[in-house]
Amino acid sequence: MRPRGALLVALVVALGCQPRTTPPPVSARPSPASGTGYNVVLITIDTLRADHLGMYGYRRATSPRLDAFATRSAVFDAAYTYWPKTRASMIMLLTGRRPSQNGYSKTHAVLLDFNATLASVLKAAGYSTTAYVDNANVASELGYAKGFDTYMEAWQRPELKSEMDRTFAITEGGLATIRNAPPGKPYFLWLHYVNPHAPYTPPAPYDTTFLDESSRAGGDLRVVKGYKGGIHAELAVSGQRKLGYYVAQYDGEIAAVDEQVGRVLEAIVENDGLLRTVVVVTSDHGESLGEHDYYFDHGENLFDPSLRIPMLLAAPGVKPQRSAAFASTLDVLPTLLDAAKVSYPPDLAGRSLLPGVSGGKAQARERLFAQNDYNLRATFDASYKLVATPVGDKDQWGLYDRARDPGEARNVRPQRTDEFREQRRELDLYFELMDKEWVATRKLVEGKPGEPKLTGPACEQLRALGYVANCG
Repeated sequence: MRPRGALLVALVVALGCQPRTTPPPVSARPSPASGTGYNVVLITIDTLRADHLGMYGYRRATSPRLDAFATRSAVFDAAYTYWPKTRASMIMLLTGRRPSQNGYSKTHAVLLDFNATLASVLKAAGYSTTAYVDNANVASELGYAKGFDTYMEAWQRPELKSEMDRTFAITEGGLATIRNAPPGKPYFLWLHYVNPHAPYTPPAPYDTTFLDESSRAGGDLRVVKGYKGGIHAELAVSGQRKLGYYVAQYDGEIAAVDEQVGRVLEAIVENDGLLRTVVVVTSDHGESLGEHDYYFDHGENLFDPSLRIPMLLAAPGVKPQRSAAFASTLDVLPTLLDAAKVSYPPDLAGRSLLPGVSGGKAQARERLFAQNDYNLRATFDASYKLVATPVGDKDQWGLYDRARDPGEARNVRPQRTDEFREQRRELDLYFELMDKEWVATRKLVEGKPGEPKLTGPACEQLRALGYVANCG
């Protein structure tokens, strides 16, 4: 399945012409120029679970091109999102800061302008900055275009009538940026693909590629109003009630976007053999495919189906390898800037992953943390995960043995009292730190406008993706 020739090329050319610290967040100190001059490419694939890719052991051939690129990359086997929902996740990723530093909250669900971003730091370092994105949760009205010379929002283009039309346009935009980059001026390119976000509607031939015996097995699911207990009525396909069918379609969407991302990655390799380009491929969050009775959505809980993501890093000096180090979306900004040797603020919540995969001395990290839109909080290390769920004015605690119970199905808090106390102490200390940070950050947020109401094509796309009930 190839893009639609000269028509899409002309279209994209037209589109590209649109135009633990407590101090408050500060802007990055501008660099006069990049220390390496390396190009920087960030590819984010919405709603992509790590365990549905070949490089992470999946049984289906969903990702042959990403798997091939993985042989040139450092592959992080323990990568997780900090926040399993696109809008907040991308704010954490693009700033390298947690909410108590970047000001994200229910009242300000936007990327506030006092934050330095990956694009603004690189632009100050002399980079040209370009983005092609498809998910209205990263709309320019919400602050995500900060630092970009060109910010193409695919949902705003009426001529791109389907998700795959938008996917093709993102790919063509990325290819044009790579191939037409002027000599001597490094570029930063961000591509955000919305596939495989629900509804799962892969194009031919991927709509039937994975309709094997397993896709027809098992009992029928109910059709329900929400995402718990069965198939959301808005996602239900007539005559299709098997869980396996929807998983097969999810996998088909992965295969479709894998083909497109693969074209971009091949162009990067052909352009400079990865000698002058740094690449990160990752996702904003995963997807629950029936685990914990939660179907075809993400973000309501803090279990691994929504938290665990793929992460690949290719850069000069990074040899192909597997890394067991904990990696977070908070680490993307410092890692890319470290590889480009562009200075960045010292008060980041994330850390560079580069030393651990390039022969340097990596600082050991034993645990990660996570939050979500429903005020759930979690911490986890290699052995246990603790999840705090607010119930009234108290928390309900779930402790899960990650080694013996990878599905996180059994709450072992009653049996593991010592472990519970230790994990709770770590979680409490982390949020005490955040409370202290909020004291300073709220002063920066004060007076800033909250979330604008998105209308028109942006709202319609959010409705189609299940984020809002209606537009008007």
